[in-house]
Amino acid sequence: MKTFLSLTGREFRLFKNNPVMVMLFIGGPILYGIIFGAMYQKGKFTDLPVKVVDKDNSALSTRFIDMLNDMDVLKVVAVKHENVEMRTVLMNDKAMGAVIIPDGFEADILQNRHPEINAYVNNANLMTSSYVSRALLTAAGTLNAGIKIGAMQKQGLPGTVAADQYEAFHSNIFRLYNPASNYMIYSWPSYLAIILQTVTIVVMALSFTSEFEAGTFGQLCNQSKSVAMMMAIKVVPYWMISLVLAGILACFYVIFKEPFPQHIGDAAVIFCLFIAAATFMGMVASIIFKTQLRAVQFLMVLSMTVYIVSGYSWPFDQTGWAARLFAYVFPMMPFVNGYRILLLQNGTLGDIGDYTTILCIQLCFYALLSYVLLKIKVRGEIKK
Repeated sequence: MKTFLSLTGREFRLFKNNPVMVMLFIGGPILYGIIFGAMYQKGKFTDLPVKVVDKDNSALSTRFIDMLNDMDVLKVVAVKHENVEMRTVLMNDKAMGAVIIPDGFEADILQNRHPEINAYVNNANLMTSSYVSRALLTAAGTLNAGIKIGAMQKQGLPGTVAADQYEAFHSNIFRLYNPASNYMIYSWPSYLAIILQTVTIVVMALSFTSEFEAGTFGQLCNQSKSVAMMMAIKVVPYWMISLVLAGILACFYVIFKEPFPQHIGDAAVIFCLFIAAATFMGMVASIIFKTQLRAVQFLMVLSMTVYIVSGYSWPFDQTGWAARLFAYVFPMMPFVNGYRILLLQNGTLGDIGDYTTILCIQLCFYALLSYVLLKIKVRGEIKK
C-alpha cells in the first residue's frame, strides 16, 4: 500500500509538471464551458432579420407586416415597395427571409380571388431557416384565420360560430422534453461528451508515452509490484481529478441556469462508467504509441470524428452500418445518448440499460486489452 501511494503521488507530480496535460485536462473543459455557455446562454433565436417587399401598400398588408414583427423570432428590418433581387437580399445573412406581398393583395382577398404571398428563406443555415419558416407560417396562418372569421362575421355569424365553422377540427401539438426548443439544453450533453472524451483519452495517452520518451518506464516497472498496480497508478489520479472536474462542470449548470438531471445518482453512474472506459481506451493508445505526438495526433483525429456518428444530432439508426460500427468503438456514443435521456427526458438507469451495458463492455474490453499490452511491454523491458 505504501508503494502504491508513493507511485500514485509520483503520477500526480508528473501530471503537475506537464503543463500540456494540466491545460488540456483541466483548463480545456473550463475554457470551453465558459465559451459554450456565453455563446448559447440565450438558448433560442430571436429577432432574426427578414425583409418585406410590399407591392400592395394597403391596410391589410401593413397589418401582416405588424404581425411579422410581433413574432419573437422575427424582426422586419426593411420594407420596400419595389422588386428586389432575392440573391442579393439573402446573401451574407443580410436577411434570413424575404416576404413578397403582391400588388392588389387586399383587393383580391375582398373579391375572393385567393392571392399568394411568397416567402423566400435562406436555407444555408438549417437551424435559422427552420425557425424563420415556422414563424412565417404561423403569422400567415393567423392572418388567414382572422380574415376568414371576419368575413363570416360580416355575413351575420357570431364570432364563436364563425370560428367553429372555419375550423372543422382542432389539432394540438405538445412538445415534450425541451418544449422551449432551447438550443443550449439540447446541445449541452454533446458538449460534455466530446470535450470530456477528448481530454480524457488524450491525457491518458500521454501517461505511458511520456515515460517512454523520458526513459523512466524501466524505473516504474522496478517499483511496481504488478501490471495491475501499474495500471491503477496511472488511472486513479485522473479519476480523482475527473471528480473535481465534474464539480466544476456542475457549477456551469448553476452559472448558466441549466437544469440538472432529475436523478443525479443515475447521472453519476453513467458519468463514472464513461470516464473509466475513456481512460482505459487512452491507456491502450498510450502503450501502443512510442511518442506523445503520435498518440495525440491519432486520438484527436478519431475522437473528433466520432461526434458525427454518435447519433446525437443525426439519428443513430439512420447511419450506415460502417458508421455505427465505428461509433461503438468510442464511449461517447452510449454516454451522450444515455445522458440525454437522463437530462431531457428525466429517465432513470432502467431507461438507459442498453447504453450502460455498452459502456460496461467497453470498460472491460479496454481494461483487459491494456493489461495484455502492458504485460507484453513490461516483459520486453525486463528482458532489456
